Amino acid sequence: MKMVVMAGGQGTRFWPLSRQSRPKQFLKVLGEKTLFQLTIERLKKIVKTEDIFVICSDQYVPLVLIQAPELCEEQVIVEPAPRNTAACIGLAAISLHARFPDEIMGVFPSDHLIMDEEKFREVTEHARELASRGHLVTFGIKPEFPSTGYGYLEQGDRVESGSEKEAFRVARFTEKPDLETAAKFFTSGYYFWNSGMFVWSISAILEEIRIHMPELSRILDGLGDCSDWSEREQKLFKSAESVSIDYGVMEKSSQVVMVPCDLKWNDVGDWNAVAEILGSERKSRTSSTSTVLIDSSNCFVHSEGKKKIAMVGVNDLILVETDDSILVCSRDRSQDVGKIVHILKEDNPEPA
Repeated sequence: MKMVVMAGGQGTRFWPLSRQSRPKQFLKVLGEKTLFQLTIERLKKIVKTEDIFVICSDQYVPLVLIQAPELCEEQVIVEPAPRNTAACIGLAAISLHARFPDEIMGVFPSDHLIMDEEKFREVTEHARELASRGHLVTFGIKPEFPSTGYGYLEQGDRVESGSEKEAFRVARFTEKPDLETAAKFFTSGYYFWNSGMFVWSISAILEEIRIHMPELSRILDGLGDCSDWSEREQKLFKSAESVSIDYGVMEKSSQVVMVPCDLKWNDVGDWNAVAEILGSERKSRTSSTSTVLIDSSNCFVHSEGKKKIAMVGVNDLILVETDDSILVCSRDRSQDVGKIVHILKEDNPEPA
């Protein structure tokens, strides 16, 4: 089994700490190791190091090799431009297909947190068995609350999995719902968070791309061995439609099954997620920061400097301070932080 780690995200909702040159997956937002390093370590407990591959843009290759020195450069697949997950996964699949045409392929984001690693190993093995039967497998996370920040998978008919472990057809994919809809999903017991983690055979996903995204399939067929990009190949890849694998393939395919799981999972999608993981009582993320809270509650502070930070009479705030920027936002608006990056790029074309 080959594991592919998608490490090309920009992490805009983690501004101002996350920047284009060093996005959130390469930052130590939860401790002494980066989210990328935690992902690599998690996968090394399931497969050999040589079976792990990373796909990212050229500018992140040095970061990948510095943070995971056990990987060699041949294990890094370079993406000429960010074109969303359909093109990213298609590129990884076509690259691996040349060397491992009959292999099973797992696809995992580089910036997720999974606390129950033993359960993750079991679920991944179950997914591998299902993939060997021709299924496209996605991981459905048992919801812990009615989240409006995640997409949902609706549980369909049960699938024969060859074991006692459960697997179901996906009756419907739903994008991030409003709170009322999320509450209905949560209480029904038939909806699961869409984790964005997948397992399938390399040949199966390429065939499904050919059926449901023929233009992307044509582009992939014209890329050669994907190891030394010509100007023509770069231009060809950049012409691919920017669309998610869920929308482009998974919602249309008849081969999709979901394995429900409870992994103590979090996609660490914004600063509020970090605050929840670390605990709202924690005042500061760095020992160099002196933080004073007076008549304030449910606030989260992350500072990279040595300034004293004081909060008086405020609640439910996030404050992030770096050398050149300060973010102050309501905890329930942390998903909107990415909008700041778009505004800054409009005002200044240099990387924000």
